[in-house]
This record gives sequence, structure tokens and C-alpha cells, in this order.
Amino acid sequence: MRWLLAIGCVALPGMLSAFEPVLPEGTQLLEETSSATGVYEVPIGPFDATNVPSERYVGDLRRRSWRLNVGFADTATLNADLAAQLLSQGYEIIFACETEGCGGFDFRFNTEVLLPPHMFVDLSDFLFLSGVKDSDEQPDVVGVLISRTKQAGMLQVIDIGPREQNASQKPPSSTQTTPENAAGTLGGPTSETLRPNVVIEDDVAAWLKHSGHVVLSDLEFETGSSRLGEGPFRSLEALAAFLNEDTTRRLALVGHTDSVGSLEQNTELSRKRASAVRARLVETYQVPSEQLEARGVGYLSPIASNLGEDGRNANRRVEAILLNTE
Repeated sequence: MRWLLAIGCVALPGMLSAFEPVLPEGTQLLEETSSATGVYEVPIGPFDATNVPSERYVGDLRRRSWRLNVGFADTATLNADLAAQLLSQGYEIIFACETEGCGGFDFRFNTEVLLPPHMFVDLSDFLFLSGVKDSDEQPDVVGVLISRTKQAGMLQVIDIGPREQNASQKPPSSTQTTPENAAGTLGGPTSETLRPNVVIEDDVAAWLKHSGHVVLSDLEFETGSSRLGEGPFRSLEALAAFLNEDTTRRLALVGHTDSVGSLEQNTELSRKRASAVRARLVETYQVPSEQLEARGVGYLSPIASNLGEDGRNANRRVEAILLNTE
């Protein structure tokens, strides 16, 4: 089986010090974005009941993800191969973990993960590696997340270091879903338009089934409060119908905030908001409580910059995550 240097099509000048995974021929590049001055909180330990220990790096940042449609045996095999590649490219592995050893759900939602459809994480089967390689200016640091869908392997690589930005690199996507372009011809989202920043409330089920992830964008909370508005909210009506249709379905409701205030305060507020949504689904829509769990991650998983009001508004949200793997 042929294996290819997986950085898109060609090696890019100025990027040679970055980690370049060698992946099976036929691997599909899903996302590649870069930032000349980015920030990456690199996990260096498992979730410790309050957060994921990390070290903060600033530099040229690149995010990439792939789907391994062929040549994928299992996550453990891919993890072993990538660990060996890191070592062969001069990296020291500073942290490695597997699923519950990482902290399970809490690790997944307290570290940076690309949004579906660019990355899917099976909460019962994922592994993480972080590595560092010394250089003359500052270290090259990489975080590798490995998981799977029912049909394929999934890989995310985030690396940061003193590399020069190259004009041929793919810039960050500015595409956002709007009510006008989110629905496909059959009334649901298409694979080309799925960017789960804004949800069309009537398409909650379609988004969850396709992407496993949706933002409940019509919810309203009092400023600085966890009190959910009276509604009714179409997203919750659709979510309840989706859950009541099949009682084996399970969802995690995850609250998020902007970066104003401390992490502790924001984490508690985001958890309370997710809990308020859970309570509304149980009490008003008779969704069995065992189908739902509520968590809060504060400002640790933004979908927009916190430098402007529009970005902060987008980051204040509650998401629904489909937990079923079958």
C-alpha cells in the first residue's frame, strides 16, 4: 500500500519544520487553515476535575484534519504509527492518552477540536498525543487527535511554531451558514453547506444525524444569568421531537461563553445554562432525563474571535452533541 506525505498536494516552503504525517493513499484532507499569529493551548495532561493542563504557545498556527477512508485498521494502530513518525521527525512526546485516560468527555470538550464535518470524535474511542521539537527561535509544538466514525478514521493535527506564513497556504474559511444557504433540496443541510455556527431550527435532526453537532442559536438568556427565556424555542421543540422519537438517543448539552471574566465564573455560568436547557427539555417536553447530560466549558471552545461584539455574541451559546455511536 502506498503512503503519502499528507500536506495537501505539495510540500510548502517555510513549513518544513512542522509535523508532516505520512498517511495512506486515498486519505481525504478535510481542512487546512493557518494563522500568522495564532495561539494554541497544548494539552500536557489529562482532565483533572477542573480543566485540562496545558501550555500556551503563540506563533504561526496551522490546523489540519483528514478522513482515512482506506488503510485504517483502528485508532490504536494509527496512534502507534503517528507516535513513531513524531519521534522520527525529531519530536519529543510530552503527553499521550487514550479515551478515559484522557478524561473522556471532559477532555474532549476542554481542548481545541475542529467543528464537524472537519473532525468527528467518538467519545468511546479517541487518543491524543502532544509533542515538542526544539528550534533556534522557539519550539515547534504539535497536538494530534485521533478518533473514528463507523466507516473511517479521523485525524486532527494542530501545530504551532516559528514558521513563516506562505501565500500558497489555504486561508481560514470565512463561510458561515445562513438561513438562505443552509437547507438542501430535501429540506436538510447539504455536505457542502454544513458549517454549524447557526442552526435552522427545523433542521436540528438533520444536522445532528449528519454532523453530530448543532448550535441552538435561538435560545435567549438574561444577561449574565443562567435563566432561560420563556420561549417557546423552535430548536428545543425540534430537539425534543428528535429525542422522543427514539429513546436510545443521547445528547450532551454543552454551554459556552465569551472570554469576559474568569474561567471559573464562565465555566459555572455555561454549565448552569446547559442545565437550564436540560431542565426545560425534561419538564416541558417530557424528554427522559437519562437521554440528556449538561456540561459547561466556559470560554475554552470559541467559534469566533472575542475581540469584537459579534464574535462574543457567537461564542455565547449552547450546543447539542449527539453521543450515540451507532
